[in-house]
Amino acid sequence: MKNKLSIIIPTWNTAAITLKCIQSIKKYLPPSGQPPNPQIIVVDNASTDNTLALLQKENITLIKNSKNLGFAKACNIGAKKAIGDYLLFLNSDMELPNHKLIDMLKFLQKNPRIGAIGPQFLNCDKTIQDSVFPPQTLINAFKKFWLNQKTYSKYTPKRKKPSAVWAISGGAILIKKKLFKKIGGWNEKYFMYFEDLDLCRALHRHHKQIYYYPPSKIIHRHGASGKNLADSDNQWRRLIPGAKKYHGLLTYYLIWFIIKTSQKWQKPN
Repeated sequence: MKNKLSIIIPTWNTAAITLKCIQSIKKYLPPSGQPPNPQIIVVDNASTDNTLALLQKENITLIKNSKNLGFAKACNIGAKKAIGDYLLFLNSDMELPNHKLIDMLKFLQKNPRIGAIGPQFLNCDKTIQDSVFPPQTLINAFKKFWLNQKTYSKYTPKRKKPSAVWAISGGAILIKKKLFKKIGGWNEKYFMYFEDLDLCRALHRHHKQIYYYPPSKIIHRHGASGKNLADSDNQWRRLIPGAKKYHGLLTYYLIWFIIKTSQKWQKPN
């Protein structure tokens, strides 16, 4: 890593998996014989489990918030402590399976038109997990919910080579610090969810590309970092506040109308 990499991990009551994430970083970054080590910054959102006690034993920068400030604000707080030229924002429920994340960093360094880049997500059983978003437009919502086309939900690009996409999941997103500051960082009006779509939209406005980089892979224990926020039957409700902020109320309710009417129309007798 020619330029220092800072890895920022927000966490809330995920002690064991956060530790596992940190240990995988220390194991695989950098590859053998390639200094320097990345800076690891963990921002704890006032966890009530044993997160602090567990992580204080690690050689990391540990920031303790007095209350749960949400994903976006925690990431911005961590970014202020970053000394690297590049920032990797990482969910606490991520685990590196190898050192290939360095290849993604090198690819970003060589391509200044790219604003943000993300690896391929894997489930715990190593199957591929969807992590790319198409444009979240009304027409794409209509095609998805009325015509059953894959135009709105997360997906995995068919190409095995790096490719430009509309948006990537914020679970693992790499960006140059200078550009991150230029666009104003993460939008703190989002507490959790949709902040990644908002970040990618801001990068598009600055004429930057978003890239999906499948040669680098990362294991994602999907939902583990947010499972304590709601029971399984109500997990979808967590998306509503962010969706309203991202789309605006008019577009949000139009999309809601498209979904509801499609469900009623397609409901079997």
